[in-house]
Parts: sequence; C-alpha cells; structure tokens
Amino acid sequence: MSRASSFLSTHLLLVVTFFFALGISLALQINFMQGRIFLLPLFTGSCALFSHLRRHHQTTLFLLLPFIASLGFVHGTLAGREPPSPNNIFHLIKQEQEAILLCTLTKMPGFNGENSSLLVEAHSLRLKDSTDYNAAHGLVQLKLKAPWPKNLLPGDQIAIRARLDRPHTFHNPGSFDYPTFLARQDIRITGWIKSPLYIYRLDEHPTFLHQARYLPERLRSRIGSFIEQTVTTPDISSVYKALLIGDVSGINQETLEAFKGSGCRHILSISGAHLSILATFLFFIIYWLLRRSEYLILRYPVKKIAAGLCLLPLAIYTLLAGANTPVIRAMIMVTVFMVALCADKRKSLFIPLALAALLILLWDPNSLFTASFQLSFMAVASIALVSPILTRLVTAKERKETFYQRMRSRLCQFTLAALTVSMAATIGTAPLLLSYFNRISVVGPAANLPVESLICLWSLPLGFLACPLIFIAPPAAALFLHLGSIGLMLSLKVTTFFSNLPFSSLWLPTPSLTLIVLYYAAILVAISGIPVSRNTRILSAGTWVLSIFLIIFPPSELLKQRVNTSDITFLDVGQGSSTFLQLPAGRRLLIDGGGATSPNFNAGEDIIAPFLWQRGIKHLDAIIITHSDSDHYNGIPFLLQRFRPEILWINDRSGHEKAWRQMLALADQLHIQIRIPRPGEQLIESGKAEVVHLGNPGEPDGARSNDQSLILRFAHAKLSCLFAGDISHKVESQLVEKSLPLQSTLLLSPHHGSSTSNSEKFLKTVNPDTIVVSAGRFRPDHFPTPEVRKRCLDLGIKMLITAEQGAITFTEP
Repeated sequence: MSRASSFLSTHLLLVVTFFFALGISLALQINFMQGRIFLLPLFTGSCALFSHLRRHHQTTLFLLLPFIASLGFVHGTLAGREPPSPNNIFHLIKQEQEAILLCTLTKMPGFNGENSSLLVEAHSLRLKDSTDYNAAHGLVQLKLKAPWPKNLLPGDQIAIRARLDRPHTFHNPGSFDYPTFLARQDIRITGWIKSPLYIYRLDEHPTFLHQARYLPERLRSRIGSFIEQTVTTPDISSVYKALLIGDVSGINQETLEAFKGSGCRHILSISGAHLSILATFLFFIIYWLLRRSEYLILRYPVKKIAAGLCLLPLAIYTLLAGANTPVIRAMIMVTVFMVALCADKRKSLFIPLALAALLILLWDPNSLFTASFQLSFMAVASIALVSPILTRLVTAKERKETFYQRMRSRLCQFTLAALTVSMAATIGTAPLLLSYFNRISVVGPAANLPVESLICLWSLPLGFLACPLIFIAPPAAALFLHLGSIGLMLSLKVTTFFSNLPFSSLWLPTPSLTLIVLYYAAILVAISGIPVSRNTRILSAGTWVLSIFLIIFPPSELLKQRVNTSDITFLDVGQGSSTFLQLPAGRRLLIDGGGATSPNFNAGEDIIAPFLWQRGIKHLDAIIITHSDSDHYNGIPFLLQRFRPEILWINDRSGHEKAWRQMLALADQLHIQIRIPRPGEQLIESGKAEVVHLGNPGEPDGARSNDQSLILRFAHAKLSCLFAGDISHKVESQLVEKSLPLQSTLLLSPHHGSSTSNSEKFLKTVNPDTIVVSAGRFRPDHFPTPEVRKRCLDLGIKMLITAEQGAITFTEP
C-alpha cells in the first residue's frame, strides 16, 4: 500500500491524465442518463473530500482516481452528444437535398489532382423548395470536382449551391466509421459542389477580429501557392507543402505508398521532430544575437531569454501548420521544456507528455479516439522509456582520441541512438498501427535513418528559412526551396528503394482490444518504474512475447481446423457485390469483390480486406469472380496480393477491360492458379459444405458479359445459396428449362435487384426464404426496382438490402 501510494504521489500528473482519459473512453461504452451524469463526480468527489477531512492522506490519493475518471466520463459524454441547438445544420439537413449555403471558408482548401476539399462554417441556409433563408450554424465539409478558385481565401464569406447530406459509411465489421470520424471533428454534414460556377463571393466588410482569426490560414494558403509556383515538380512540391504547412492533400498515391512502405509516413505529418528542429534553429539564432551584447551577457541569463523568445515564433508556426493534434502536442511539450529550462527544473519527458495530453483532452476529448493522438503520444512515450539508454549512447567518454577517431565515435553513437529511437517508436506503436492500418513496415528503422537525415537536417531547415522570406524576399525564398528540393528528391528515391524491397511491409489481421491492452501492460510492468517484484517483471516479459506471437498468428488462424460450421456474409460494398463464405475446417472463400471506387478509395482495400482482418483472417483458399464487370472485381487485385488464394476462378479470360487483363497478369505473377470451371464442377469442398458451378446454358460467344456469369450454388445441411451474377431474364429462363438444382434457402438477387432480372418464373423455381440485394444507396428505385420488391412481397420472399441493413450474415450451426 505504501509503495503504491509513493508511486502515485511521485507520478501524480501521469496517473491523473491516464484516469481522465479512461473516463473519456468509458463514456463511449456506457450510455448514462444525461440528467444524472453529474452525480458521478459529485459522489466520488465527496468521498475523496470526506477522506481528506479525516486526514487519511493515502486513501484520499486513491479516491481521487475515480473522481478524475468520473470528470473524464462527464466531459466525454457531453462532447459526444448531438448538437443541442435546433439551428445546427445537422438538424436542418436530414436527407440528401440541394441547398444554397451562406458560409465562411475556414481552412485552406486541399486539392488531390481531381477533387478540392474544403471546410466551411455555415451562417444561413436556403433549401431547394424554399424561398427564405434560415439561420444555421455548424461545420460543413464540401468537395468540388475541380481546382478551388484562387481568389477565394480562408475567411472569405461565400454563397455556395451544393447537394448536402449527412455522411454515410459502409456498414461492415471492421469498416472505417466515417460519420463518427467527422463528428469527432464537429463535422456532421457533407456535400458536393457541381461546378465552380456555383460558388459566389459575398461583398462583406469583415471586422478586425474576423481578419485576425483567419490570418494564419490566409498566410498558409499564400505559402502553399508560392511552393506550387516555385517548385514545379508536383511530387516534390506536394511533399514540401506537407512538411511546412501540413497540407498532405496533393501527395499522389505512389509517393504516399513509398513513404508508407518504407515506414516513413510519420515524417509527412508535422509533429515533434519538426518543432524540435525549428525550436533548436530559433534558439541558436536568438542566442547568437543576444550574445553580441556584452551588456546583456553580464546582467541577464541570456540562454533562458533565448529559450523564452522562441515560444512566440513557435506558436505562430503551430497556427500556420494547421494546429492539428501532433503539432499542438509538440508545442505544449516544447513550451513545458522551455519553461523548465528557464526555471532550472528539467524533469522526465513523461511530465510534458502527460501535461500535453491532459490539456488536449480538456480542450477536445474526442481527440482521444483519433489515430493521430494515440500514435503520436505512444511514439513519444516509447522514446521516453528508452531515454536512459539514449543518454548513455550519446554521452561521450573521456579518452584520448584524434579528431577523426572522435568524429567516427560520435557518428557511431548518434547512429545507434537514432536506430534506438526508431525501434522504440516502432515497437511502441505496432499494435495501434495494426489496429488502424493492418500494416507495419519491417524496413522502417533502417529507412528512417537516411530519410530523416535528409529531410530533418537539410530540406526542413531550408524550408523554414524560406517561409518568412516569401513575404519579404521571394527570390531568396525560391532559392532556399530549390536547394531543399534536392534533399526531398533524394529522400523520395530512398523511400521508393526501401518500399520496393521484398517483404518490406508486414500485413496482419486486426489485434483484439484485449491483446493490445496485454501488450502495453506487459511492457509497462516489465521496463517502467512501477514497484513490482523481479518475478513479476519476468512474467510480464513472457506475456509480452506471447502477445506478439498471438498478434502474428491470431487464434482464429491457429484454431481454424476446429471450425465445424458455415456462414455466409453479404458485404455492404455499395453498388457492387462481394460475399464471404466460411466453411468447416476453416476453409475460406470469396465470391466477387467489387464495389464503390474512386482515386483514393478501393472496395478491396477499404471494405473487404478490413472485414477479413477484423475476423483474424490472413489467407483465403479461393476467390471466385462471377463475371468481368468492374463492380464485381475492382477490389480483387489488392486481395490477391494480401490474402494469396491458391485458385482464382473466373468465367472467361477475355475480359473487355484493361483492368481485367491487368488483374489476371497479377495473378500469374503471384503464381495463383487461374481456372474456368466446367458445368457441375465442385469448386471447393469442406466437410459437408460445397460450392458447385451449375453451368450457364446461355450462348458464350457474343453474349453480354452479364449473361456469361458463373452460376454457383453453395450448400451445407439446411443452408444453401444461389449466386447468379448479373444474368438477365433470358438466361434465367434457360436455367429453369434445364431443370438444374436451383432451389435454395437464400438467393443473391441477380443484377442487384434490377428489373431486367429476377423474373417471377426464376424466383418461383429457386423458391428462397430470403433474397439479398447487394446494392448502393444512391439509386434505391433502380436497385432493387419497385417491380422486384412487389414480386418478392407477393411470393412471400423476405428481401434484405445491404444498403439498408449493412453486412448480412447467415449461419449453419
């Protein structure tokens, strides 16, 4: 008890921050009555106060913890509720509709080469069928399929005609929850602007406070425009914009993949490394200038004054960089460090880290649930844990050496220190990286050493010099940017080299929350200062090794041979189709894998793979593509690379699209068998479950791609399902006439519920209990059509639609 109390009193700020964050996270899990929510801190606070009055100091310390957690719970609950104001635009827009929005542009718009993305603050709103403007407020995220007009800057008040709606997501286990992600940024409405002609600048006279509020973003826009005009190579200019002003929107997928694959993606996000370099740079310049005065040196602590004077330009840069969580965290830590330096009270890295976390959570509790917050704090905490090792590595030993020997020793010391930092950050963030991205770069520690040296010691300092010169000496700024671009060009070559190495990245299923907690708890007990016995530390080290083993080899993979049931999951992929089948003995099959797609979104990578990883799946036994329409296979290439099936079943090699031929070439390159099934051939079998190709009686030559679809039937005991691709009425009639075994308990509606399929004769022959329609939400009257809805209703067939129900699962026990 006394040891725990001593630990608590010496690490009070760290423990308070932890319990405050714990309370916020519990608010997400527990639905407490709003009217009684304040009873929690009142009760726990009263207990702590009573203990303090009775002079039970140790007990008071422990009672403070539930009190702090209850405060976090209240704070998190209030932050997570829907906007209470009836004039919030969230309550005014309940379904997709066109409207005119009078608003203020709040942030510098981003452009990814195809779409502009912008954030506006609403003031008033006029709906399409209304003649009056209604008061409205709230943030709205908009997209424009064109570059943003250069004459419109942050702070400008504009009128926009757009189609507005509440954000939607794909409802599958493991899918990214886009509406919640936006809601945690206080964005609850999104929309599309059809053309730049639908944007009009209002002639308003802004107040001084309005101009001051948006000045950092206007300067940020000007810096971004200058970089684009000066550095004419798009790959380099987009990276420079990310490094200097935090705008990553212009980085193309190839460059982004190079940084991800090499484990250097974090460098593109402005964080502690950037502010540390800038702080060091400013400190030495200011310190050098102050030392020019003998008067100041003799009378004042020049070093402390220089440290204090660094804070204002650092705060300005924080605003110019977009003031996101990593930047604010770094700014708070630098500020605390500078204050400690001035007060001669330098402490552990954990103190500024805990203070930064606490202040950010007090300002925005929702930031706790963001990948940026968790990864940035966990990386710094991991580095702080190994700081004693770093101190020993960089501390020079007193011995007689020549200049070159001393330089070589120093180089070795700092190289080892840099590798230690990179390894610590990688180990510390590994479970979180897998939880969010299912990917860890194996080459990251090695790649970070040259890339960080090139960027942090070359390109960044020159970029920092260029930023203020843009406004006072543009030619000098351009010179510095061109010189810095050389370092970026070299760093791109290094990242591309490392990312192209075989097995540069490790792709793994999503670890469970229990496994993540076990991993971090084991590290904390094993190497931190928590008062425990030596045997407990050894046990913790063993637990950590076990958790790593279970992350790499999930229990679902180790025990899959024991599975004796089957289940079918129809995934919500938008306007497309993808069905996952789990068979006895752990055999796994995917039928089709296509759906919603865009330059930055792929059904395979962003919908199907996360679903499989969430189930702990690393490998598929087979993939079947019913036919060569894009909405049935555009996500397959990613799945071939990540889940390496033995066989790819297709209906025909002569797909009419270039993407189809590229997918087949990729399968050949990966040594995956490509087979076309014969009528009656069993494609996969496990236990009493099987998938059989019944055969398509339609004419193969000259037929439409839809009518060449494979006709598949899955059966296991009482559960069966017919998959007919996108066949039309003609092929449906031919199937019925051939007297094939079509009857099934489930039917995946041909052609997504279209009226050109799903004939009455076919439905009567299949006679399913349930028909599943895999379709998107944007054309509900076409997929499925009212005619097909009525036909199913008349025949007593229950209809389920993925756009409405999300992922739909049926199980055979």
